[in-house]
Amino acid sequence: MFASYQQWNGTAETLTQELSSIIRQFNLGVELPTVRTIRLWRSKAIFSQPKKERFGFRQILEGLATTLLLKKGWTLVSIAQVLPKMSDLVLEEQISAELEGKDSSWLPTSLVADHRQLLERAENAVVLLAQGIMRLYNQISLSQKIVRQDDQIPGELYHALVKLGRLYIETGDYDQVACVHPVLAEAKKPLKKWNLILFQDNKFKYKEVVLINNEFSVPTSECGEIATQFGGFGEDNLIQKRLYDNLIQATERLGNRQNFAYSKIREIIGRYSLLREKTLYQLLEENNFTPLQKTVSEFFTRVPDIWLIKGTAHSCQQCHTLMRPHGKESQCPLCHGNQVGEKLQGDLGDLLVAKPPILTYWTGPAIDELRIYDTAKQQKLDVELYPELDRCDVAIGDKIGIDAKSYRDPVSLAMKLNRSIGGLIHYDTRIIAISDQHIENNPYYLTILREILEQQFPQNTLQLLSVSDVIQRIKRGDYEN
Repeated sequence: MFASYQQWNGTAETLTQELSSIIRQFNLGVELPTVRTIRLWRSKAIFSQPKKERFGFRQILEGLATTLLLKKGWTLVSIAQVLPKMSDLVLEEQISAELEGKDSSWLPTSLVADHRQLLERAENAVVLLAQGIMRLYNQISLSQKIVRQDDQIPGELYHALVKLGRLYIETGDYDQVACVHPVLAEAKKPLKKWNLILFQDNKFKYKEVVLINNEFSVPTSECGEIATQFGGFGEDNLIQKRLYDNLIQATERLGNRQNFAYSKIREIIGRYSLLREKTLYQLLEENNFTPLQKTVSEFFTRVPDIWLIKGTAHSCQQCHTLMRPHGKESQCPLCHGNQVGEKLQGDLGDLLVAKPPILTYWTGPAIDELRIYDTAKQQKLDVELYPELDRCDVAIGDKIGIDAKSYRDPVSLAMKLNRSIGGLIHYDTRIIAISDQHIENNPYYLTILREILEQQFPQNTLQLLSVSDVIQRIKRGDYEN
């Protein structure tokens, strides 16, 4: 079919003419390429000819293949990955099959891997994606700039998009991740709900993972855990550590009251994520925390009008944070309940709500932490919240340490605990309390967690319980001092 082009060579202008002639001849129904198109394809590494050399027969094949693949929904990034793997003969056969209306697969044999290898590559791509999301969030939160798909995009995120795009192609689909914006939107859903068949495989360990919090558009704890699992990502840049460091540095000013100040401020943030500005200052003054006023104020922001409902601010009955408009009703972004505890009216100019990272990493988890703490207080136990600058979430005496975990995905939690059990190592009894909601959503949560958790010290000393189980044990006196 292309014998007459074997010895052809020419410029960008003549290549444009030859491609246009073939497209018209076979009535492909695509837009004819221009010289500008040819130069774009060359800049995207579609064409394999060395710089400053004339185009040849290979470029006619590459140009036709690109035209056909673009029509099928492929992206230039994906095409640039596949074409170099194909010989002239294979390319010619593929193009001929397409032009004759025959079924054809554009996947060269060298790209076909066994299923296990595909899953491993999918997992590696998710690690890169998690790292890219973490870096992107830090980048835009510090600069206050919007997300742009340019040379400022984190390298991890770029490489994740490339690897994911290739996986889409290798599994018989078209590249659906060429643009960063829809990818970030998809990252607010569990990976198993992406339109990539590998993510739905029962052996894909991240299928339940959500990388970006849907309500606050900040990376989830699972995202941070996946990003750091191989130790190749700078943990000093993680959001939670930055918040922690800010509060630690601020409370250092209080000398020997630092432990108490850290614990109390975390409690205030957990209990009062929606409050009047004067109330916040009163809470600080009551505890002699006036030197911390500037730091703590930075954890909050004014309530925007868009979150008001008919001019009123609704607080959640369960967790007392600001509810958001949800259809004709309101919904809590933390517990997703719709029971309104209070409707704040009048002048709302001094109304504050905790910022999204605070709500995600401190206020949300504090719902279970405070339930456990309050129950222990009611039982008149010697209980402390966030002791020794967050050694654990709740300590009963100096023997029992409890960490409440709100990880949606048991695999991510197991990976974290396999790396380290954190401050729980300082206690004789070490309890991991799992959110009741997550266990309700996934009845096999604890089973999966136990299976993946390493069966050696200190992981084998952990008691894995639901939050409700921990509370029941406190009430019946199992943890009496």
